[in-house]
Amino acid sequence: MRGWDPATVAATADSLAAMNLRVAEARHRVGRHVDEVLGRWRGDAAAAAALRALESQLAAGRLAAAVLDIADACADAGNLAEIRDAVLGLEDDASAHGCVVADDGTVTAPVAHTGNPALDLALQACLDTKAAALQARLLPLLAAADGLDRDVAARLDEARAELAASTVHARGARPDSRVVAILDGTALFPDDPRAVHRLWESLTPADRDALYAYDPAIGNRDGIPAVARDFYNRRYLTRLESAAHAELAHLDGLHPDWAAGRNPPSTPAEWIRLREWDTARQEAHTRLADYQVVRQQLGAGGDPPRYLLSVDDSGRGAIALGNPDAARNIAAFLPGTGARLGTIGAGVDRSRALLEAAVRANPSERTAVIAWYGYRAPPDLIAALRPDHATAAAPALDRFLDGLRATHSGPPAHTTLVGHSYGSTVIGVAAGGGGSLAADSVIFVGSPGVRADHVTELRLDGVPSADNHRHIFATAAAADPVAVFGTVAHGISPIERAFGATVFESAPGTLLQLPFLTVFPGEPWAHGGYWDAGNPGLVTQGEIVGGAYPR
Repeated sequence: MRGWDPATVAATADSLAAMNLRVAEARHRVGRHVDEVLGRWRGDAAAAAALRALESQLAAGRLAAAVLDIADACADAGNLAEIRDAVLGLEDDASAHGCVVADDGTVTAPVAHTGNPALDLALQACLDTKAAALQARLLPLLAAADGLDRDVAARLDEARAELAASTVHARGARPDSRVVAILDGTALFPDDPRAVHRLWESLTPADRDALYAYDPAIGNRDGIPAVARDFYNRRYLTRLESAAHAELAHLDGLHPDWAAGRNPPSTPAEWIRLREWDTARQEAHTRLADYQVVRQQLGAGGDPPRYLLSVDDSGRGAIALGNPDAARNIAAFLPGTGARLGTIGAGVDRSRALLEAAVRANPSERTAVIAWYGYRAPPDLIAALRPDHATAAAPALDRFLDGLRATHSGPPAHTTLVGHSYGSTVIGVAAGGGGSLAADSVIFVGSPGVRADHVTELRLDGVPSADNHRHIFATAAAADPVAVFGTVAHGISPIERAFGATVFESAPGTLLQLPFLTVFPGEPWAHGGYWDAGNPGLVTQGEIVGGAYPR
């Protein structure tokens, strides 16, 4: 325990994952070049070359999946840091009381020898009690560390065996019967994140690759570890980009004159077809632009590494700054009205501000922050007056948080939800009405209301509703128009005393002075300024996310 260096192991996980992605990108480039050649080559030799290329791609996939397993195991080993710190802290406490800690965790009290038998007897009893109390706290920590250490070691051994098998192109291995059933359509991939995690952890890299071949969106499944989700979702992102390019090429091929701006329609029927064609073309352009934004965000680099936890063709996605499976503190940022995949850059920027604030508040613990754009947000303010989008989003948010709990190794992480604007309404709907969220803290920011009259109507897993006021926070700028007017649609503002949340201060913004009004009670820019440098509310958010807020 004294010689462990979990931080180095965790850093190794990040390096392995990054290296694996670079290899995967190179493999995709090679695959494209081979496909170009095979597209112009015919005959028996071409067929043999195509088969050899496929075998090489599958072998490379097995290698990549095995390396991915090693990275995931190393990331989980990073959770040993918290246990190690607790153990060494207890050892220091024992030493301060004169006790000796043996290598097996046994704590021996010092011998009392004041020279007074009666005093020695009483003092020895106190010392023995202290030693017993320290040992009772120490041994479970050692057992937990041993269990995690053995689990990581077993997974590394399995990955090493898979690497050895892959490098000699092992063939004839029988796929897992559950995977065969899923591929055959006689069984369904589990929906519960805990069941997903149990299945995924029991599969070989080859079986996981087979599931990806069957369902390229497999990385979107909650319950799959973050490293694996990122690996498969980046591959899926490439497929989505290719599909959007192909759709645009198909549409342009249908009407090359229209695409070039020539020969406009001459009949009403043709004008209708033009509008339909142009709408489909604009939708394909929007999807492609959205994917390019995601790729830019993933390529931004920096520290910590970024993980693509989800992406789809409906404008949804999630990007994590840091590996949530290896973090002590996790936060998920939920955006509001108008958010879609193409605007995820703004969410990543706010997530980075949250992350930096949390690290400043608690630099000793690993923190990961996720920009969760995993729901279809209202496209405009009119749509935001209805709860429909929040009701539809609630199950996805619940499942996502359950997935984070399922994949996290070691002691449970401290998880915080940060809901901005309509994102706070999503959280309120998901945690209310009989629902419950796997979160330890919630922050409502610039909220238009959360569809609840009192903080006790919301449910957080493991938190008694009577204690909700210590776990649910709210803030709003005085000049934020959404906080001023939005509650007309979604109920009492969470910053109101009657709601019962812990309210903290954010920068007030500036009330607009207009000729026809003495003071306009709102400033549009105030609604997005909660993560600006210098905003006192950002400091408090960082303390909550980092687990450093004074209770």
